[in-house]
Amino acid sequence: MSQRVNFSYAFSLHFKEAIRKHAFCLRMLPLNNAMQTLLQWKLLINENEVPFYRTKDGFGNDVLFGTIEKSHRQFEAKLSGSVAFHGSYQYTDNDNASLYLHPTTLTPFSSFSREYLDALMLPLSALSLAKMLNQTIFQNFEYEAGISTTSCDANALLLRHKGVCQDFSHLLITLLRLKGIPARYVAGFIDGEGESHAWVEAFIDGYWRGFDPTHGIMLEHQSYIKIAHGRDFMDCRLNRGVFIGKSQQSLHVNVSVGRDEQ
Repeated sequence: MSQRVNFSYAFSLHFKEAIRKHAFCLRMLPLNNAMQTLLQWKLLINENEVPFYRTKDGFGNDVLFGTIEKSHRQFEAKLSGSVAFHGSYQYTDNDNASLYLHPTTLTPFSSFSREYLDALMLPLSALSLAKMLNQTIFQNFEYEAGISTTSCDANALLLRHKGVCQDFSHLLITLLRLKGIPARYVAGFIDGEGESHAWVEAFIDGYWRGFDPTHGIMLEHQSYIKIAHGRDFMDCRLNRGVFIGKSQQSLHVNVSVGRDEQ
């Protein structure tokens, strides 16, 4: 039996002063893979006044891009659609797992992460190790909204013991890679969050398996809608842009996910 999940994602950028020649790049569309299928979708940018184009990035994520030439003080994108899930969260794709064995700016192999790992009694099997690290992070670190910025790396969580889903995921990725397990950052939507969420996929026994250290669960049949994956957050940013103008900006996001059985 497949699960059909309806979703909506809306965000708006408000600029204090008008900007122009605004080039945008969005990662918003759920991926098609062996685990999930995008059934339908509709995207409105500034109430359908702005055209956009669709392509793929180097990781196979869908990217929507375009340019707003005229002066404006608001940029708004509204996406709605549905996906179908097929079986449990365990699948393969064409991605090269070895790409996700190396440190990045946000997942450094530091003395802090090595010392944290050395202090743990670790199981031998890769799957048991991933489960344990996922639970350990969930149990020993506190979620606190607004405490992090997008430039915070895995060390930040180790030092302050508080963070958001991005920090929890970066730390789990770092620890798994230190133990020789390929791990990648995932951005997507889940029910009840009201905004985008981050979790981890680890390549174990020939399959990508999902782990959410923020909630302390190994993903099986949960309705986690995957939007993008990469080496860390920087590869999975849902919205990016450049423009002409000097202006302060504020971001507002709303996500909803609803499931029904088919």
